[in-house]
Amino acid sequence: MAMPNFSDMMKQLKDAGAKMQDVQKQLEKLVSEGEAGGGMVKAKVNGRQKLLEISIDPEIMDDVDMVQDLVVAAVNKALEASAQIAQNEIQKAAGGMINPADLMKHFGQGE
Repeated sequence: MAMPNFSDMMKQLKDAGAKMQDVQKQLEKLVSEGEAGGGMVKAKVNGRQKLLEISIDPEIMDDVDMVQDLVVAAVNKALEASAQIAQNEIQKAAGGMINPADLMKHFGQGE
């Protein structure tokens, strides 16, 4: 059995690290949306799961409880979509070398 070439392994790890940094930059540019209440509340987040924007239909502003519930629902939907996109992008960049869910946890994202 041949000894693994540690120089090649280190180069692969370095390349993977560079790809992950590129993916993180790309994720900041990707935008996911979520909505609730038939579009009365909309939320936008980026691929790094940062909330970018909330849009609330002014006609529902008199019902604070409903608005709060719809905001939570819209943000959660946007975050779920963002997490899925991020996992897909990380998986593409890693070429199956790592589990994207584990990486997301490492970056403080995901469950």
